[in-house]
Amino acid sequence: MPATLSRRSGPAALLATPARALTVTIVAGATISLQSYLNGRLGRQLDSATLASTINNLVAMLAALAVVVSTRAVPRAVARLRAAGRPPLWQFSGGLFGAALVLVSTAAAPEVGVALLTVAVVCGSTTGSVAIDAAGLAPAGRLAVTPARLAGVALSIAATVVGALGARSELEPLLLGLAVAGGIGMTLQSAANGRLGQATGEPFVASFLNSSLGLAALAVVAVVTLGTRDVGALPADPALYLGGLLGAFVVVVSLTAVQTLGVLRLGLAIVAGQTAGALVIDLVAPAPGEVVTAGTLLGVALTLAAVVVSGRGRRPRRPAPAA
Repeated sequence: MPATLSRRSGPAALLATPARALTVTIVAGATISLQSYLNGRLGRQLDSATLASTINNLVAMLAALAVVVSTRAVPRAVARLRAAGRPPLWQFSGGLFGAALVLVSTAAAPEVGVALLTVAVVCGSTTGSVAIDAAGLAPAGRLAVTPARLAGVALSIAATVVGALGARSELEPLLLGLAVAGGIGMTLQSAANGRLGQATGEPFVASFLNSSLGLAALAVVAVVTLGTRDVGALPADPALYLGGLLGAFVVVVSLTAVQTLGVLRLGLAIVAGQTAGALVIDLVAPAPGEVVTAGTLLGVALTLAAVVVSGRGRRPRRPAPAA
């Protein structure tokens, strides 16, 4: 029998209970904000958001590769795929959406601040999840679009507007718009990675495939960037290269915790950690010319209200098959 993603071993054992899964997922959400902050600093020092994003995915890929090789996960994943059949190609596309989000976050975080960036991303992800749920793309299967879900979308849009109005520096509407689009892409990434993790039964294999595809896409853009402009020297601070490790951690946690929490609670826990982490970062190390204002705090509060309201009355149907 092909190896499956068992809750008795590996990451699944750690996240086998709801309490553990919620705790680790909230931490993972906070690391998304820290990843954006570190990648933003790296991009500023390199004077290239594209190169910083490429380094992020390279580190994530190498970390996932090390785990995959050391645990011999590839043969188990291949055996499972041979038994169940190759997944549709779209399930391998998560890395492209992830790469786009990393690129946008790396460019936007130093300009608008992590808190406002997070509000915009959550606005997009809340909106995009309506379509994802209705189409049944995620492992949880098809979920109805409810009035509460639509109210959550309206609140998330209001949060972006309020947060933008509360910003004291230049609003950068293009960057905020791209962040909203990146949030929509994040829901597609979650659906694709969740399906791929379900199909392979190996979260680290799915993480490796995700980061590899994202790296390939970003490398093409980085080559063009390096050929048309000068970039700064690689900084010596090793902390600036941790974004990729944090990203790989988030992918593995999401792939595994969704089995215990379901898609809804997973999303709420990530957003809770992400917004809390973003506020802490912007209080400790705000973007140049930007401070946490009452408008920013209200925007974050509305964001949290949006994800809570959007989850009321939603009950997952029977999980969709892996194929």
